[in-house]
Amino acid sequence: MFHDISANMREVMRALEEQLERDQRSLRSVDTDVGRVLSLLAMSAPRGEFLELGSSGGYSSLWLSLAARAKGVTLITVDLDEKKVALARENISRAGAGNSVQVFHGDALDYATRFEEIAFCFSDIEPPEFNAKVYEKIVPRLVPGGWLVIDNITSPRIQTELLNRAQNDTRVDCVLLPFPKGDLICRKI
Repeated sequence: MFHDISANMREVMRALEEQLERDQRSLRSVDTDVGRVLSLLAMSAPRGEFLELGSSGGYSSLWLSLAARAKGVTLITVDLDEKKVALARENISRAGAGNSVQVFHGDALDYATRFEEIAFCFSDIEPPEFNAKVYEKIVPRLVPGGWLVIDNITSPRIQTELLNRAQNDTRVDCVLLPFPKGDLICRKI
């Protein structure tokens, strides 16, 4: 999957990585290793819908598009910020990923309830305090073997209540990976 990234997509990814290095606050995107992990997890997801809450500039969407394309599904990504939606649409189009990604403007918590058979969901919304709400909306909608990945669990502060909830939830197995901002990875049992 990683060996088949087109030249256009590599160029767009590289430009987003450079922008992220210059100004983390404006883009607020995952780093490359997180993007690669997202792709691998999405590739292992069972049949069902792919959802991304928080598009930002489309960087994580591009990584997820690799798995979506390989699995023949469409990634639905949504962001509340109209400028980020426009940027994500532009980057996804320039990268040639438009056939496997649809970008919507809207509220992530609303979109979280629009799907009933979610195979993969990545949440990178702000403020991070909404993560607990995302967890409660997505976990019941995950298909068995489905994945929920939530970014920003340890930054700007550790979300202890959410971590305890996930670790004690008999519906999922979970792990907190110490990526730059902490990623909670849950798999529906």
